Amino acid sequence: MMTLPPHDLPPVAYAGFQELTEDQKMAFVSRYGSAKRSMPLMVALSILFPVQLFFLGRVLLGVLFLITGFGFGVWYVIEWFLTPGRVRDYNTRVATDILASMRTGGKAPTVDEEG
Repeated sequence: MMTLPPHDLPPVAYAGFQELTEDQKMAFVSRYGSAKRSMPLMVALSILFPVQLFFLGRVLLGVLFLITGFGFGVWYVIEWFLTPGRVRDYNTRVATDILASMRTGGKAPTVDEEG
């Protein structure tokens, strides 16, 4: 049985996915599915209860957002439009990190190993 890539797999990770074995592809799909963020959910959070920055790993930005009262209301509206791009960036990082860890036998490369 051929494992298909996730429908929302970032294009930058697609080639790496194709190079995996079938077992690795199944493991990737499982890991990516549990680690990625849902675009509709993150956009809904940005509108209803703006805590999406924390879920996207942008903790300091999220704290600044909350401290300024949602950017005095202006940043709050702007964030509705920025969130889709932030989700795509987050999911791309997740996919590339998983692929990198699979290439190194399950552990992510450290800064010393990369350079």
